[in-house]
Amino acid sequence: MTAKPLTIWETIVPKNWIDYNSHMTEGYYGVAFAEASDEFLIHIGFDSIYRQDFGTFYTVEAQIRFLEEVKEGSKIHTETILVDCDTKRIQLHHSLFANENSTPVATQESMLLHVSISDGIPSASPIREPLASNLEKISELHSEIDRPDYLGNGIRQIQQ
Repeated sequence: MTAKPLTIWETIVPKNWIDYNSHMTEGYYGVAFAEASDEFLIHIGFDSIYRQDFGTFYTVEAQIRFLEEVKEGSKIHTETILVDCDTKRIQLHHSLFANENSTPVATQESMLLHVSISDGIPSASPIREPLASNLEKISELHSEIDRPDYLGNGIRQIQQ
Protein backbone atom coordinates (compact mmCIF):
# COMPACT_ATOMS: atom_id res chain seq x y z
CA MET A 1 0.00 0.00 0.00
CA THR A 2 1.38 3.40 -0.99
CA ALA A 3 1.26 6.06 1.69
CA LYS A 4 -0.65 9.13 0.59
CA PRO A 5 -2.40 12.08 2.24
CA LEU A 6 -6.01 11.71 3.31
CA THR A 7 -8.55 13.39 1.04
CA ILE A 8 -11.57 13.55 3.35
CA TRP A 9 -12.92 17.11 3.08
CA GLU A 10 -14.31 19.11 0.16
CA THR A 11 -16.84 21.83 -0.58
CA ILE A 12 -17.89 24.41 -3.16
CA VAL A 13 -16.90 28.01 -2.31
CA PRO A 14 -20.12 29.94 -1.59
CA LYS A 15 -20.71 33.62 -2.36
CA ASN A 16 -20.50 34.65 1.32
CA TRP A 17 -16.86 33.43 1.42
CA ILE A 18 -15.91 36.02 -1.22
CA ASP A 19 -14.49 39.43 -0.28
CA TYR A 20 -14.26 42.86 -1.90
CA ASN A 21 -11.32 41.64 -4.02
CA SER A 22 -13.59 39.00 -5.63
CA HIS A 23 -11.76 36.05 -4.10
CA MET A 24 -12.05 33.94 -0.96
CA THR A 25 -11.39 36.07 2.11
CA GLU A 26 -8.64 34.95 4.48
CA GLY A 27 -10.98 34.00 7.32
CA TYR A 28 -12.70 31.38 5.18
CA TYR A 29 -9.40 29.66 4.46
CA GLY A 30 -9.34 29.20 8.23
CA VAL A 31 -12.89 27.84 8.15
CA ALA A 32 -11.95 25.38 5.39
CA PHE A 33 -8.91 24.16 7.32
CA ALA A 34 -10.88 23.91 10.59
CA GLU A 35 -13.48 21.77 8.83
CA ALA A 36 -10.69 19.62 7.36
CA SER A 37 -9.25 19.12 10.86
CA ASP A 38 -12.70 18.18 12.16
CA GLU A 39 -13.06 15.63 9.35
CA PHE A 40 -9.67 14.19 10.30
CA LEU A 41 -10.83 13.83 13.91
CA ILE A 42 -14.03 12.11 12.78
CA HIS A 43 -11.89 9.86 10.56
CA ILE A 44 -9.93 8.63 13.61
CA GLY A 45 -13.09 7.93 15.62
CA PHE A 46 -13.76 11.21 17.44
CA ASP A 47 -17.48 11.50 18.09
CA SER A 48 -19.97 12.78 20.69
CA ILE A 49 -19.56 9.68 22.87
CA TYR A 50 -15.77 10.10 22.91
CA ARG A 51 -16.16 13.81 23.77
CA GLN A 52 -18.55 13.00 26.62
CA ASP A 53 -16.39 10.21 28.06
CA PHE A 54 -12.82 11.35 27.43
CA GLY A 55 -12.49 14.93 26.20
CA THR A 56 -12.04 17.03 23.13
CA PHE A 57 -9.40 18.78 21.03
CA TYR A 58 -8.39 22.43 21.02
CA THR A 59 -6.40 23.94 18.17
CA VAL A 60 -3.56 25.66 20.03
CA GLU A 61 -1.50 26.81 17.06
CA ALA A 62 -2.06 27.21 13.32
CA GLN A 63 -0.30 28.87 10.44
CA ILE A 64 -1.79 29.42 6.99
CA ARG A 65 0.16 30.14 3.82
CA PHE A 66 -1.95 31.85 1.14
CA LEU A 67 -0.57 30.87 -2.28
CA GLU A 68 -3.26 31.60 -4.91
CA GLU A 69 -6.65 33.25 -5.15
CA VAL A 70 -9.79 31.11 -4.95
CA LYS A 71 -12.98 32.27 -6.69
CA GLU A 72 -16.66 31.78 -5.92
CA GLY A 73 -17.96 28.42 -7.11
CA SER A 74 -14.56 26.74 -7.02
CA LYS A 75 -14.59 23.13 -5.88
CA ILE A 76 -12.02 22.92 -3.10
CA HIS A 77 -10.62 19.97 -1.17
CA THR A 78 -7.81 19.27 1.24
CA GLU A 79 -5.12 16.65 1.42
CA THR A 80 -4.18 15.98 5.04
CA ILE A 81 -0.97 14.56 6.46
CA LEU A 82 -0.58 13.50 10.06
CA VAL A 83 2.86 15.04 10.60
CA ASP A 84 3.29 13.70 14.11
CA CYS A 85 1.47 12.91 17.32
CA ASP A 86 2.20 12.04 20.91
CA THR A 87 0.03 11.14 23.87
CA LYS A 88 -1.62 14.60 24.00
CA ARG A 89 -0.99 16.35 20.67
CA ILE A 90 -1.73 15.96 16.96
CA GLN A 91 0.27 17.90 14.36
CA LEU A 92 -1.50 18.16 10.98
CA HIS A 93 -0.60 19.59 7.60
CA HIS A 94 -3.39 20.43 5.16
CA SER A 95 -2.94 21.39 1.51
CA LEU A 96 -5.94 23.13 -0.06
CA PHE A 97 -6.60 22.56 -3.77
CA ALA A 98 -9.08 24.31 -6.07
CA ASN A 99 -10.83 22.70 -9.03
CA GLU A 100 -8.46 20.46 -10.99
CA ASN A 101 -5.32 22.42 -10.04
CA SER A 102 -2.52 20.08 -8.92
CA THR A 103 -0.74 22.78 -6.91
CA PRO A 104 -2.04 23.93 -3.55
CA VAL A 105 -3.76 27.30 -3.29
CA ALA A 106 -3.02 27.37 0.45
CA THR A 107 -1.53 25.25 3.21
CA GLN A 108 -2.02 25.06 6.93
CA GLU A 109 0.04 23.51 9.68
CA SER A 110 -1.77 23.07 12.98
CA MET A 111 -1.26 21.67 16.46
CA LEU A 112 -4.25 20.16 18.27
CA LEU A 113 -4.18 19.48 22.00
CA HIS A 114 -6.32 16.82 23.67
CA VAL A 115 -8.24 18.40 26.55
CA SER A 116 -10.44 17.02 29.31
CA ILE A 117 -12.74 19.29 31.28
CA SER A 118 -13.09 18.63 34.99
CA ASP A 119 -15.25 20.92 37.13
CA GLY A 120 -15.44 23.32 34.20
CA ILE A 121 -11.65 23.63 33.97
CA PRO A 122 -9.96 22.43 30.76
CA SER A 123 -6.58 20.71 31.04
CA ALA A 124 -4.34 18.73 28.71
CA SER A 125 -4.95 15.00 28.95
CA PRO A 126 -3.91 11.79 27.17
CA ILE A 127 -5.65 10.78 23.95
CA ARG A 128 -7.66 7.62 24.64
CA GLU A 129 -8.67 4.58 22.61
CA PRO A 130 -9.68 4.02 19.90
CA LEU A 131 -8.19 7.34 18.75
CA ALA A 132 -4.68 6.58 20.05
CA SER A 133 -4.40 3.34 18.05
CA ASN A 134 -5.91 4.90 14.94
CA LEU A 135 -3.43 7.79 15.15
CA GLU A 136 -0.57 5.32 15.52
CA LYS A 137 -1.62 3.47 12.35
CA ILE A 138 -1.97 6.66 10.31
CA SER A 139 1.28 8.04 11.71
CA GLU A 140 3.14 4.93 10.59
CA LEU A 141 1.71 5.23 7.07
CA HIS A 142 2.22 8.99 6.84
CA SER A 143 5.82 8.74 8.05
CA GLU A 144 6.61 7.57 4.50
CA ILE A 145 5.31 10.82 2.96
CA ASP A 146 7.89 13.52 2.23
CA ARG A 147 7.42 16.58 4.42
CA PRO A 148 7.27 20.08 2.90
CA ASP A 149 10.50 22.04 3.49
CA TYR A 150 8.60 24.96 5.06
CA LEU A 151 7.06 22.79 7.80
CA GLY A 152 7.71 24.23 11.26
CA ASN A 153 9.31 27.44 9.97
CA GLY A 154 6.70 29.89 11.25
CA ILE A 155 6.30 33.39 9.87
CA ARG A 156 9.03 34.72 7.61
CA GLN A 157 10.96 37.58 9.16
CA ILE A 158 11.31 40.97 7.46
CA GLN A 159 14.95 41.50 6.66
CA GLN A 160 16.19 45.10 7.02
